Amino acid sequence: MTLRTSGFATMLVLTMAYSSFTLFAFAVVASDLQDEFDLSNLQIGLLGAANTGVGGLFSLVAGPLTDRLGGRWAMTGVLTAAAIGGALAAMSQSYNALLAALAVGGIAQGWGNPATNRAIADGVAVAQRGLLTGIKQAGIQVGVFIAGFGMPAVTAAWGWRAGMWMLCGASLATMLGLTLIADTKRSAAEHSEHKDAPTVALPTYVYQVAMYGFLLGTIGGGMGRFLPLFAEEQVGLSPTLAGIVFGIGGLIAIPSRIGWGVLLDRGMSTRQVLTICGVGGIITMALLLGAIDQRIGLLWVATLLAGVTLSSWNTAANVAMIREAKADAGRATGVLYLGFLFGITVGGPAVGWSIDRFDGYGPAWTASLIVCALGVVALAPAIGRLRQPAASAAR
Repeated sequence: MTLRTSGFATMLVLTMAYSSFTLFAFAVVASDLQDEFDLSNLQIGLLGAANTGVGGLFSLVAGPLTDRLGGRWAMTGVLTAAAIGGALAAMSQSYNALLAALAVGGIAQGWGNPATNRAIADGVAVAQRGLLTGIKQAGIQVGVFIAGFGMPAVTAAWGWRAGMWMLCGASLATMLGLTLIADTKRSAAEHSEHKDAPTVALPTYVYQVAMYGFLLGTIGGGMGRFLPLFAEEQVGLSPTLAGIVFGIGGLIAIPSRIGWGVLLDRGMSTRQVLTICGVGGIITMALLLGAIDQRIGLLWVATLLAGVTLSSWNTAANVAMIREAKADAGRATGVLYLGFLFGITVGGPAVGWSIDRFDGYGPAWTASLIVCALGVVALAPAIGRLRQPAASAAR
């Protein structure tokens, strides 16, 4: 990988990390937010829902907008929204203010993947797109890792608001690095050609994989938002150790997402990757059910497995959007993430309500296991339309 490509990959990773950092940071400091604002688990879930709900809706706008702007300027928009959302969160003095801050951050959440996928489609050769997609998808998990390990320490030293100000500053600083990928923006002629071209219907499989993403997204919304609290309340870990468990899951997913990308470049089909990740999710939820009785070992195994599967399937889905949709990669990604982010939006509040209603995590994890199984089943109609990388490269 050349120095120029490495700089390009770094900007992709940072953009993805900051686009969703607020959501992960609030999951880690959930107990602090509950103490400060006297929040229920349902209200904690609704904070995340404000973020992903706005992100899901905005992804439909972000896709076509990104295809018109090109990757670089779209990524600038992502970082701007992340900075504003972080600043608003840091200044929040009420629950409603937190909701508004998470909603603004949702613009970055919904725009991150369309923007970075467009940048890859514009500036990366077909043979390298799986690897670069895996690397940039690992950026989300870099955000999870930083939130899990960094937020407890920052909160203990200066309070959770300091972490939000750091997000704001880091997002603004990263904009300077976007000059490294200035060449990924299309020429004026290409821009005009895309603008004047008639809108073409997306392939059916885009919507089918979006359904798969919706179902697995509900698992991510529930497990991702409440795993630290589960580790504290049900398994008996300290807040710091619970944050480390959360961060380790993000750390494991970094090489996992890259690894899936490499395997896709080498001929593994998207069907295989998505199916493996779905089955891994089923096993993960079963392990979390077993961890309820303070079985720390099962919690660690579940966390590691989730990092390899539940947190990594997005690589295969994004590779499919980039390779198959081509000039409409941004729009196709918008549809994919409409499903995925709405899944997260539903999953968080649903799990929070279940915990409050049944005074425990058992029913929530059981329902999550069933939904994950449905995700594997929902993939079946899309199997024949997720083409092999070789076929895509030949077109």
